[in-house]
Amino acid sequence: MILIKSIAYVLAAFRFLGIISTMALYVGVGLLLIKLKLADQNLAFRVRTSWCRLAIWILGIRLHTTGKIDLLEGSLFVGNHRSLIDPVIAFNFITNGYAVSKAEVSSYPLVHTGAVLSGVIYVERSNSKSRNQTRETIEKYLRENKSILIFPEGTISTDLKTLAFKKGSFEAAAAAQKQIVSFAIEMGNPKTDFWYEESLLKQYFKTFSKWKTDVYVHFFEPIKGNSGEELTTICQNAINQKLTEFQKNWN
Repeated sequence: MILIKSIAYVLAAFRFLGIISTMALYVGVGLLLIKLKLADQNLAFRVRTSWCRLAIWILGIRLHTTGKIDLLEGSLFVGNHRSLIDPVIAFNFITNGYAVSKAEVSSYPLVHTGAVLSGVIYVERSNSKSRNQTRETIEKYLRENKSILIFPEGTISTDLKTLAFKKGSFEAAAAAQKQIVSFAIEMGNPKTDFWYEESLLKQYFKTFSKWKTDVYVHFFEPIKGNSGEELTTICQNAINQKLTEFQKNWN
């Protein structure tokens, strides 16, 4: 038993080194391309997608995907928030979107640099002025046909259903008359994969010391509307229903 646990932790450690080293490599290449004036936003999106797909392979994530994602430019992509790898999973599919992220991420040097290079909108969740500015920025970007990814719960949830969705981004999509593409993410094993641990590193080793981590993803048909509140309710209800279906896969 001790030997098996040791091997598992060694696997997780190698994966951690792989994630950090490849992220550093991709960020370094991005900075070089900018310095040489060879980079544009579309290239940054492609580089991000390439790294996310590599990261999923390194971490041993096995994706079970249903539905078909609509990548029309100027879309608002919204999903429930299960873990800190959710953006990596989402950007494995979303090849043309800016991310909305909590401001705390700006204090993570390597992650922050990668986020800025690939396109990020930071929001201070506890600051109403910052939230309003973020909503205005989302609407502006959508009107300019720039796609946005946001997790409207605002934080990771370990509940069976989603936390209440913040409706600001939905109001922005309604005002800009742009489509919303929602998606549901569920982990295959809540005991090891739900982010219960306060320590990020401890949770990482708990989740990724396994040979495979199953993740279920479903993309819904795009919707549009004039009411941000109504759009919020429709998306949240659809995601919750799909989470209930996914949870039938648990032992």
